[in-house]
Amino acid sequence: MSALELVTVLCGVLALAAAAGLALASARLLRAARELDEARSAFERGAVPAVEELRAAARRATAEVDRVDDLLDVAGSIGTRVDAATEATYRALTSPVIKGVAAAAGTRRAARRLRRSER
Repeated sequence: MSALELVTVLCGVLALAAAAGLALASARLLRAARELDEARSAFERGAVPAVEELRAAARRATAEVDRVDDLLDVAGSIGTRVDAATEATYRALTSPVIKGVAAAAGTRRAARRLRRSER
């Protein structure tokens, strides 16, 4: 066998080995691509309902926040009205009560003096 024939046989063997290696790598790559596609499908099956549920929860939370905001507005309005009513009641009752207490105190003093002078 000549050197040229030996090189040719070696090149053929190397080419066959390279082809076998590439075929093996291609098979593994194809299997990985299929597994990746299955994982993507599984993720999609789980993620889509989760995202929809998340959106629904966000809508409910937004509605609740709006409702709480309205309740806070009403509570603030009621608080303002109660403060105004308390102030009005205080103004309306303070002066007559003070005058009544003063009149009662004056009447007591006068009655005491009258009793002392009668003795």
